Amino acid sequence: MTRKRGKKVALFIVIGIVVVLTVLFLSFMSMMKKQSANEDPTYWEKDIKKIEARYEGKKPNVDMVFIGSSSIRKWVSLESDMAPYKVVNHGFGGSKVQDSTYYYDRLVTPFKPEVIVFFAGTNDINGIEGISKSGEEVFEKVKEFYEKSQSILPDVPVYYISISPTKARWKAWEDAKTANELIEEYANTQKMLTMIDTTDELLNGEGLPNEELFVFDKLHLNEEGYKLWNSIIRPIVTESME
Repeated sequence: MTRKRGKKVALFIVIGIVVVLTVLFLSFMSMMKKQSANEDPTYWEKDIKKIEARYEGKKPNVDMVFIGSSSIRKWVSLESDMAPYKVVNHGFGGSKVQDSTYYYDRLVTPFKPEVIVFFAGTNDINGIEGISKSGEEVFEKVKEFYEKSQSILPDVPVYYISISPTKARWKAWEDAKTANELIEEYANTQKMLTMIDTTDELLNGEGLPNEELFVFDKLHLNEEGYKLWNSIIRPIVTESME
């Protein structure tokens, strides 16, 4: 009886864990969809205030500002990866390209950086029917960010990290690839804009997203993924600092 009871308890525990994990996953997916549908930059006001609170009203001069969506925010080793250069990580939530443009005056301008590194677009091209933007639309949004940057900090170069190929949003990859291509073509005509293309390094030998570089959601990079990103990005963004 004791053994049977123990098996039942173990079964209930397993079922409980599965239920909790399912609820958490569904909650996560619901939040992702809500963020993906959002087009109002003020949605991120709380996140922006949290970033500003780090500095207690004193904005330090820095070498580089990294801004954009959650792939920037989750780059926890960014400061050490870019050392000895002084960098600030201003990634926030599941933000879109226009959100970084909207908050440029608060997340970039006061810090007087020598370099701006920008990653956004994957939340714009999200593969959700009726919500996902086209590659052309995202290109125009990136262009708006760059033009605003040039109007405020004309001597500061902007480095745009290409939209990553991911399994989670693979069905929208053609649109993302179009955006990357248009941004790169435009960057080649602009003195202060550089496109950093990480596409090939994030694909496996079969031309599909390399799942070994991503966490469970198949969207965000894992530690190895960030090591790869850093190996590509650092030499390019620090070149103008040397």
